[in-house]
Amino acid sequence: MNYILDWITGNWIETVGAILTLLFLFLEVARKWTMWIVGIISALFYVYINYNVQLYALSGLSVVNFGVSIYGVYCWKFAKTKKMEELPFTFIDRKLTLQLIGISIILFTIIAFVLLKFTDIPNPLSGRGAFFSFTLDNLITTLSIVGVWMAAKKIVESWCIWMFIDPLNVVLYAYKEMIPSVILYTIYSIFAIIGYLQWRKIAIQQQ
Repeated sequence: MNYILDWITGNWIETVGAILTLLFLFLEVARKWTMWIVGIISALFYVYINYNVQLYALSGLSVVNFGVSIYGVYCWKFAKTKKMEELPFTFIDRKLTLQLIGISIILFTIIAFVLLKFTDIPNPLSGRGAFFSFTLDNLITTLSIVGVWMAAKKIVESWCIWMFIDPLNVVLYAYKEMIPSVILYTIYSIFAIIGYLQWRKIAIQQQ
């Protein structure tokens, strides 16, 4: 018991960040606009957490999440349609899908360039571990930027992105031996399916 308490004390920043991010998940599944308030706070925690373990892309992602969470507050609480109704939950169309794929490729390339040019991460060609960490850090960051924007716009398929990248987060944080984050994203992987079903149901009802 003392070991657990000592461990939590020594890793309290990551533990609190994980708890806040988990609260964000529950509020997101429940479709509560206050999730974005929690998102603002949890993003600030993970800026530090990821930067401290040289996951610079994910640290930058947390900065983006901070800004998108502010945008999410606007979209969910204040944005109105032409009929002055709340922004509805919607399904993605083919045109937007192709646009987001193109944007993802561009983002991945830009992030890779920034990481290699302006950070002290190990060269991804220097070893299997370095390549593994670099690739997952970049891929997760790229798709998360797209996914959180889709969530802010209440697009149901945003959950499909989380279904894909949450298990990748589990693998990456396990590699970095960051236990609270491993637990967090294991739970996220399960709730991504629940969130998708909930949002899909509401979107169908609204249509």
